[in-house]
Amino acid sequence: MVAPVSSPTMIDHRLAGSARDSAAHEAAATRARDEAHWRELVAAIARGDQGAMAELYDASQRVVFALVLRVLGERESAEEVLLDVYMQVWRRAASFDAERGHVSTWLLTIARSRALDRRRTHLSRARRESPWSDEREAALADRSCTCEPAAAHESEERCSAVRCAILELPDAQRHAIELAFHGDLSHTEIAERLGLPLGTVKTRIRLGLSKLKDQLKGLEDER
Repeated sequence: MVAPVSSPTMIDHRLAGSARDSAAHEAAATRARDEAHWRELVAAIARGDQGAMAELYDASQRVVFALVLRVLGERESAEEVLLDVYMQVWRRAASFDAERGHVSTWLLTIARSRALDRRRTHLSRARRESPWSDEREAALADRSCTCEPAAAHESEERCSAVRCAILELPDAQRHAIELAFHGDLSHTEIAERLGLPLGTVKTRIRLGLSKLKDQLKGLEDER
């Protein structure tokens, strides 16, 4: 009996599958080597080895920073939190338990916790320092009221949504927008008052307005 001959397509599929398996195996082996090395670095950090601290920072800061930036949405605050994360790593290296998880998981857990703490602090301060005084809120309500109760209620809900969306913005963006729209200042005047480059002010306002648009669009979609 003549053995069946594999078609070119079957051969290609087998080769592709073999290549994927090989790549996956190599990636897993690389992760295992990295994890073992990172555990050695953490152990050295626990002994006060500053060189190990620098090496771990260089190897991991990119992924840690990406997570922090995703939580905060603002590069300046994310950079500050990044330093806090590695200061905590330096102080708590001795508490790392390799039996309970990977170094990467430990780092990202610290990073997420520090980022959420910073975001809560920002929101709390924003509420305390919010320019939305009772008088301004009353004036806004007066301008928004109509004779129709249903329309007045809808307008009040919309104003409340805008206020909440503004409070969710990073401090730098919120402050720039408030100066522009509530302080009636030009971009140049804002730059002079804050001591910032004009381009920085324009970027903050643009990013802030873009985030407000996205947040309010989401609220409209839920209706």
